[in-house]
Formats: sequence, structure tokens, C-alpha cells
Amino acid sequence: MKIIATDFDGTLSYNGKISDEDKEAIKRFRDDGNKFGVVTGRDLEMSFWVRNSFPDCDFIISCTGAIICDNSGKIIYEKKQIADDKLKDITEFAISHGAGSFSISDGLTRHYVDVRGNIPTDFSKIKEFNHCATWFYKGENAEALVSYINEKYPGEFSGYRNGGSVDMPPAGVSKSTGILAYASMFDNPEIYTVGDNYNDLGMIRDFESFAVSNAIPEVKAEANHRCNRIADMIEFIMEEK
Repeated sequence: MKIIATDFDGTLSYNGKISDEDKEAIKRFRDDGNKFGVVTGRDLEMSFWVRNSFPDCDFIISCTGAIICDNSGKIIYEKKQIADDKLKDITEFAISHGAGSFSISDGLTRHYVDVRGNIPTDFSKIKEFNHCATWFYKGENAEALVSYINEKYPGEFSGYRNGGSVDMPPAGVSKSTGILAYASMFDNPEIYTVGDNYNDLGMIRDFESFAVSNAIPEVKAEANHRCNRIADMIEFIMEEK
């Protein structure tokens, strides 16, 4: 059995739409007894929107690997982290570097931080989280936050850049760990990944991988293969049988 785990935005979906050609290829792939799913930095609430817009998948890995839902929307795997002073410190660093927004998610509960500072955040009410997300007007500020996390809290906090955004799942969690958690439910499946941006680099390196044609140079350099669309990737994989 083969598993394809694809990034959503900019890889499977363009402006919220999936091509008919890709949909038909995905159906053939699944009909052949394989598994197809999405792995995204979106939080749980937004991943349900993904599932509603694209129901023909076997799984959705959301929160950059922290939550896995099956094709019915049932959570079958979840990772959380206790919220402590590190979370407050990282939030304050992001705001001081011009964050346009900052949210902290625990399942379907989403806490929005007022980045303008008019409404103080009561961090004592946030006990644990699956995912934090922030975005910046400038990509270099997103990179500064990721560097800050990696240098000050190595192994204690995770941060992955996606353009001007930063996704922050629990420590040690990534798109790759989510894929491995899903794959462990089956007997030695072949795993393929495809993506386009910085936060896909881990899974691009860790598995047999593809970069879509609009991927950033770093992803293209690390991927084993390139493809114009998901349909091309599926055709290549199925011909390898």
C-alpha cells in the first residue's frame, strides 16, 4: 500500500480550488487500495474547512502534525503541550517584531492575542495547546521568530516558517511526525510527500518526495522529483508498481 501526504495551500489547492484532473487521479489512486491525505499547518477548525471542500481523502493531518483526523472528521491522533512561560515569551517576541496576528489553538478553541496591545492576554487561562500561528508583513521577521525559538528553546518549542507565517505545534512535532503516526496504523506502507514551501522541507527530506512547479527553490533542491500537478505525481507513482 502507498500513502501520499500532500501540503494543501499552493500544492493541492490553488486559491481554494482543486483541479478536476487532480481529483480524478486521486480517485484512481484510492480505488487502487492506497491512502491519500492532506498535511497542513492549518489548525483543527480550518482543517475541517479543507475536509468539507475536499471530502475525497483518507486523512487530514493538521496543526503541522499535532492532530490527525480520519475521513469522517474523527480525531484519531493528537499531541498537546502544556502552556507555560515559553508561550508568553514567544508571543511577546512575535509582537515586538511586527506580528500581524497571533493565535493559540487547543482543539477547536482558538485564543486570539491582541497584537496591538489594547486587550491584555490572560495566559493563565491557556492550559495547553495543539498549535500556535502568527504571520508577519515581512518574511525576515518570520525567519527571526523561528531562529529565536530554535536558539532559545531547542527541543522545547517548535517553529516552522511558511513564507511570512510561522506555525508552532508542540515540541518535537512536525509534518513528518504526523505522517509517521498515521503510517504506523498500517503494515509497512510506502510513503510519498509533496509540497511547495519552507514548512514542507522536513517531510520533503524525510520521505520519497516531490516538489510542485511553483515550489520555492529550497524545496525543489531537496525533493527527489518534480511535478507540475498532483496528477503527474500519481501517474509516476502508479507506474512504478
